[in-house]
Amino acid sequence: MKTIANRILRCAAGAMLLGASAFGQNVVTANIPFAFHANGTTMPAGNYRIDTATDHGGVGVIRLRDAEAKKTAIAIGTPIDFKATPDAAPHLVFHCKDNSCNLRQVWLPYTAYGYPSHAKDSADDRVASVPLIITKAD
Repeated sequence: MKTIANRILRCAAGAMLLGASAFGQNVVTANIPFAFHANGTTMPAGNYRIDTATDHGGVGVIRLRDAEAKKTAIAIGTPIDFKATPDAAPHLVFHCKDNSCNLRQVWLPYTAYGYPSHAKDSADDRVASVPLIITKAD
């Protein structure tokens, strides 16, 4: 039953992102130079487009799409409480151990989302920050 609920939630989040991205004013991209995991999906290194949406409960839904590899990951996060400033640099935060990196945070202007840590996370993990590039859409 839990698997069915997760699939329904993912489909709803994907539909919401598709609709939201069609009306977006900005294009958010990132060049991620290493393979990583997002919501249980392994993604290759590459250039990604990041689309965001928020449902009515404040849950942040992020879609990372690699056009070259034709792979997409949807990550559902919780808002991070912080003082938003216009000059805060948008970026992605990954926790890395050995040869494995996991998406942990997405920082955008005026909002940020966190993603669950794993039992294997430790204080010894390396933290990688990848800047987001925001450009005006046509």
